[in-house]
This record gives sequence, structure tokens and C-alpha cells, in this order.
Amino acid sequence: MTSYSLATSFFARFCGLPATMLDELTGGRCWQSAQDVLALDDELLKESEELSDLLYTAIGGLGNPSFKPRLVALRRSIHGMRLPARREWGEELARALPRDTSERIERWQDNLHRQRDARRELAAAVEQDRADETARLFKIAADPVFRHALSQASPTLLDELERCRPGGRARLKRRTVVGLTKFASRAATKTSPYSTFTATAAGTWSADGPVLSSSGEDRIACVLELDRMVLGQILGALLAREDVTRGLLVRPNPSLREVNGRYTFLGRRPAESLVSLPAAPQIAASLRIVGDQCSLVHLRDTLASRARKGTDAAARFCAQLITIGALEYAGPVCDQSENPLDDLIGHLVTTAPDLNAVTADLTALRDELTRELPPTQIEGYRTRQTAIARLLTTIGHRLELNWPPPDVLGKVAFHENAVLPDSSLTASMTEWRPVLDDLDVLRRWLSLHDRMLPVRIALGVYVRHRFGAGATPAFLDMHAAIQSDLARDDVDCPDWLLPLRPFLQLSQPAPPDALEHNAVPELALLHRLRRESLETVLSGERDGAVLRTDPAVLAELAAGWPDWVRPPGSIACYLQTEIVADRLTAVVNTISGGYGKGAGRWSRLLRQGGGQQLSAGRSTPTAEHAPALAELSGTFGVSVNLRAPTAPYEIDYPYTTTARPATERIPLRDLVVRHDPGTGTLELAARPGNRRIQPAHLGMMADPLLPPAARLLLAAFGQSYLLHPSLSLLKPALSGGTRGVEFLPRVEVGRLVVQRAEWRAPIDQVPVVRAGETDAEHLLRLAGWLRVHGIPRRSFVRLHTADGDWVNNVFAKSRKPMFLDLASMSMLAVFQHMTKSFTGHVAFEEALPDPAHARPLTGSEPRVAEIVVELTADGSS
Repeated sequence: MTSYSLATSFFARFCGLPATMLDELTGGRCWQSAQDVLALDDELLKESEELSDLLYTAIGGLGNPSFKPRLVALRRSIHGMRLPARREWGEELARALPRDTSERIERWQDNLHRQRDARRELAAAVEQDRADETARLFKIAADPVFRHALSQASPTLLDELERCRPGGRARLKRRTVVGLTKFASRAATKTSPYSTFTATAAGTWSADGPVLSSSGEDRIACVLELDRMVLGQILGALLAREDVTRGLLVRPNPSLREVNGRYTFLGRRPAESLVSLPAAPQIAASLRIVGDQCSLVHLRDTLASRARKGTDAAARFCAQLITIGALEYAGPVCDQSENPLDDLIGHLVTTAPDLNAVTADLTALRDELTRELPPTQIEGYRTRQTAIARLLTTIGHRLELNWPPPDVLGKVAFHENAVLPDSSLTASMTEWRPVLDDLDVLRRWLSLHDRMLPVRIALGVYVRHRFGAGATPAFLDMHAAIQSDLARDDVDCPDWLLPLRPFLQLSQPAPPDALEHNAVPELALLHRLRRESLETVLSGERDGAVLRTDPAVLAELAAGWPDWVRPPGSIACYLQTEIVADRLTAVVNTISGGYGKGAGRWSRLLRQGGGQQLSAGRSTPTAEHAPALAELSGTFGVSVNLRAPTAPYEIDYPYTTTARPATERIPLRDLVVRHDPGTGTLELAARPGNRRIQPAHLGMMADPLLPPAARLLLAAFGQSYLLHPSLSLLKPALSGGTRGVEFLPRVEVGRLVVQRAEWRAPIDQVPVVRAGETDAEHLLRLAGWLRVHGIPRRSFVRLHTADGDWVNNVFAKSRKPMFLDLASMSMLAVFQHMTKSFTGHVAFEEALPDPAHARPLTGSEPRVAEIVVELTADGSS
């Protein structure tokens, strides 16, 4: 009997290039030549040590002392791994030594000649492999879908490729090789969802059958989206004009409240300052006129008639209310609109005839963005890119926006995602059930290690002290109180507040030692429980380089935790599968909050790409005690937050525009915090009715980048990432004092790999290329170092910078894994480029599953895939 249910659909993300591409870049001779040289080096070194010992003994037992200087010189030559000079070795000296020793010295010299020949062969192999790989890179770059992706990711690189075939001969600059190899490696091994290097498909569960199969077509469709920050700047410029705003509706800021004779509300992003105004009669009258919403014209005319003043003065007052944020526009474009330019154009046509030129440009922009082009029409696509950038530049000039030139603007102004709308994926529940059961155990175990759990504990203690046990403050009151208390100097803080402050400051994580010696008993207990929990996993059964823990051990451990350790109600699991000993296993890449996170985004893209309408997933929970799921409204100016609605309700957030009916919206002002004096925990409810609310951020924007109040809301009551590559759970923190190579074993829980094996070392311990060193010499040093430390030649390489704030460290591109097979000269060039002038640590993470083990679906080449499944605890929604 399971304690969880599955979302109706799952999603799969497939790499844009087949996994076999990697073999095309590593099929040369240089790696084997390097291994041959290293083997000869080992043999020569061992023999030289033994010969040195034999000669030492022979020197002491010489009958003719005149030979001693020559033998000493010979011994130095052998120890120094160089051929002896004529005076150091000859027939006369050979006859003076035991026959076996003389023969070994002759063989040693032969091997030294072989070693030098092998090094020359390695140098030749490197040059030949480099030439062969260049031709193969051209072959890879000829793939039309790959070129399509490259045209947006790096148009200058694509231009360089077009120029690199003078006279029909393939020639690439080194920087071009590095750039092209990086994109090719990414397109064959990484399932990043935000480009056309990856294609997303939807699937459904079946009772039995294969682990994953497809009965549909592998047609790729591309969905183009105008960047929401660019759109927001266009809207902002237009809404500054009276003729554009004249026909718009206005509404109160969803956070606006009257408290003690003052109106308080959240200011505009990104600072989102807390604004407070006297509840002046004029403002109160305006709010009464507006009600839920009304037209700006109606508000202006009503104020003008009541004050018996001209409409100009009333209009200025209305504009002031909007500028400070007490009121906001309800349109003309909803954040989640699928046709935002249509909405904007329709509004301008009816309200702003003086903007005909802008309207015409927006219409042309809309036509370019929606014009259908097959992914294989590269030239047509590039022409469209140029046209979009030119049109946006013109619009920017007309609206006096400070935008960059077209070549720069074209790189950020729109985004494209590839989907497989006709794939008809299915997955067998019979095959997957053991993996899903282990994931459910992991869901419960990870609740203790949720990085937001200390925040929730601290908030419970904070509310008890600041508002009283059992209090029910408005969420915005709690937010305002926290901001005020964080602004205090330490000397002005009461004793109870000081140990809580590190966990209330969400703009940066609490220091590692903030839990261990904390004066709050629950936080100190959490530290002890976490330490014991990790020790349990890391003391599992050792099998070579693998640590294994029985899921039952973790389930038993979780059963004894305090009530304030609450398992997440729903999780989205990002997995890569592998068949081991005829059973399905999965490598866990990421586990985030569920409740449809990601599903709304991918469902929207698949529908826009011509796929079937997926289930909206907005059913209202039937369990009486279950919280009402409410997702944050808006996109916050980030395109990856565009999605189809998946929750039955929406938290109406300031400065967002929604198309949802009022019955599905919960204004931020109506959220109430409830403190449970028995457990010390907090719950979120909404007025009227005080129904419990489960807030969710269902866009793909990272939680730390949310505006302050939303970040607090999600930290206190939502769900964040439980496992994430940039926020390691089982790996010790990197230290500047770490020396040598540190090995971290693979960790498995049942059928799940929750941590890949990893080797990491400070950069000064890694054999990076030296000035003047040839590629052959560097490859040989690097291959020897990898062999000594047991590091596989194929791995995902990450760079961990030695300095910088935590946001830069978490989101820096250098921390993203780059698949490298160092048997490839092209990938060796990437490694050299990555590590040049780098300071910090280098991590080599095992490529698990190995891309070479990727399996083909029906009628397709083998491609690396990531499966996203959602588990929801029974009764939680």
C-alpha cells in the first residue's frame, strides 16, 4: 500500500544531439598513445629503481676500482631516466657486471628508446586527432536543429563556422573549437530546459510495458517567447502616457491595508520597500470609489466632481496614487497572457491613435514572433532574429528606452524552447513502482534537511515572542516586523531575537555554525538530528566506491523525528534512469517542491507547439482538512515563469496582472499567520473563512530571486529545493585549507543514487596546462594524474570559485557541470580554457548514467534523457 499518488502526466527532457556524438569526438589514438607512454614510464621507473639497487651493490664489489666512476655515472643516468653517454656504458663495462645485470641495462635502454618513440607517436596522434575531430565537429554542426539552437545561443560562433571553409578545407580557430565543443557537449549530455538544445515531451503512466517508450513522432516544434522584462519595459513606457492609460481599469494594491490610521503596502520591485501613508480623506475616498476595480476615467471624473475642481487636478492625483503604488493598473496585458502583443496592440488601437507608428511596429513584431518556421530553416530563422532585433530597437527609440544596440538586444529579447508535441510517451508503473517507493522514503527523510526548516523553526519562535503564543497576525504584519527587527543594531536587540536573526535574513544563508550552538532548543536539536541522520547515511554498507543505505533505515529514522519536522506534501523529482542487473534504478539530479511546479510551464509550451491539451491540474482538494493550493501570480518579469495555471487558487501579488476571476484570487493582504502554541509551528490561512493555504511558486525562477515578501512567504509556508546540485547535502563544504585530492563516494538509497562519486582538488593540485607546454605534454601529465587518483577520463567538471557572495557562487556559470571526455583533444581544449587563470577548486563528478548507456526510443537514436515525476502525499492536497 503506497502513501502517495502520482501526477497524471510526467515529463521528459531529451538532449538535442544523440549520445553517439561523444564517441565521434573520442575515437582517435591519442588517449591510447598516452596510456602506452604512461605504461612504459611505469615500467622504466620500476626497472630503473631495481637497476639502481643492483649497480649500488655491484659498485661495492668491484674487482677493478677504475670502473667505479663510470658505474656511478651510469647509475646516475639510469636513476635520471636518460640514456648513458659512451663513457658511461660499453662492452668493457658490460663484461665487468653480472651478465643478467648487463642484459637488463641493455633492455632498459631499448625501452627508453621505445618511450621516446612512443612520445613522438603521441605527438603525431594528437595532431591527427585534432584534425579528425575538426572534421567531426563540422559534421555535428551541420545538424540543422543544432545549428538552429546555436543561432540564438551564439550567433557569432555560427558566423565563424560559415567562414571556416575556404577552398573546401575545414579550418577552425582554437577559440571556435572550444566554443563549438562546449555547445556540442551540452547538447548531447545536459537536459537544460531553457533552449532548443533540449526538447521537452509529456508522457502518461501505463500499467505495464517498457520503462519508457514512445509510440508517436519525434517532430520538433519551437516556441518563441518575447522576454518578459523587455515587454515590461515597453509597457512601462506606454503606461507613462495619459492617452494609453485613459481607458484602463485600476485597482487597489493587493497588499494595501489600513493599520492604525495609515495605509501600508508593498512598494515596487526590486526593493519592494514597505510604504506607509496617512489615511488622508482624499485617499480613503479614492479607495472607496475604486472598490475592487474601476476605470481610471471614472475615478478621475468622480473625484473632480466631488472636489469641484478641474479634471486635470484629479488626473494628477490619480497618477500620484499609481506612482506611489497605492493603486495599480489592471491591464492592458496579463502577466500570463499567451498573446501579449495582441492584447497591447488592441488596446493601443482604441485608445492611442497618436501612437500609430509604435502600434505598427508592435504589429510587425507580433507577426515575426508568430510566423511559423520549421527548425531546419536556419537562414529564415536568422533573418527573423535580425528583424526582431531591428524592430525592438526602433520601438525602443520611439519610446525613449535606453536599450543596447540590435546585435546585443537580439541575444536577450526573446527565448525559444523546443518541444516534442507528438511523442506519445508512456512509462510502466510496474517497472517504476520500486523506484517511486524509494523516492517517497526519500521525500520523508529529506524533510529534516530542508534548507528552509531552520527558517520555519525560527519564524515560529519569532511569532511567539513578537506577537504572542497562539497569535494570528496578518502575514504582512509579520513581514513588516521582521524587516524592522533586521534593521536594528545588535545592541538594540532583545536576547531572544539575536539567535533568530541569521535565519530571518533570507537575502543570504545562515552561517554553517548558526545551528550547532544556537540558544533556541529546537534549532540546536535540529543540528543534532541532522548530524545523526547524515552519519546514518554515510555509514552505510561500503561496496568499493559506493555507500549503500537501506530505505527502511531512513524510514525508521524519520518516524522518530519531532512533529515540527513535516514531510513536504508534494515533490517534483528530476531523474535519469539506468538498468542495473535487470532492474530499474535512478540517479536523482534534483528534488524540488511539487504541486505542479514545472508542469504548468511545460504544458503551456507543448500546447503552443501544437501538442494536445494536457490536464490543467486545477482540481480543488476534496479532503476537508487539506489546505487550498494557491500559486503566486505573475511572472516577476522572468519568462521562465510563464505557465498554464495548475493550482485552484492564486495569491494576488502586487504589480502583477491576472486574468483569473476574483473567486480564485487571494489578495496578499488577506493572508493570516496562525501560531500553534502546542507545536510552535506556523500555518497560513486566508480571510474570510480562515481556510488553510498552501502557497506555491510554480514558475521556474529560482526561489532566492523572488521579491522579498514572496521569498518570505515561500520560506515560511511553501516548498523549495530539497536536493540541488548547487546546494549539496552529503558533501562536506569546500575549504580553502583543503590540500590534495578529496574523494567522495557514490551514495545510494535503495534504487536511488542520491550523490554521484566526486573527486575535487584545489586548482594548484590539478595539472593545468603550463606556458609553452604542448597539448601532447599536457595530455600526458593530465592522464597520469587522473590514473593516480582513479578519476575517470569522462566526467562532469565543475569549477568552484574561491571568493564571491553566495548568490554568485550558486548561480555562476562556472558551477554548471561541463561533460568532458579528456580523450578528446577538443574537450581537452575546453578543459584548458576553463581552468586558465582560475582560482578555487575543480570537481570531477562521475558521468552517471554514462551517456554511452543512453537507450533509443522507438525509431530514434539514443539520447540522454531526464524524467520529471511528481509525488504527492495522500491527503496533502
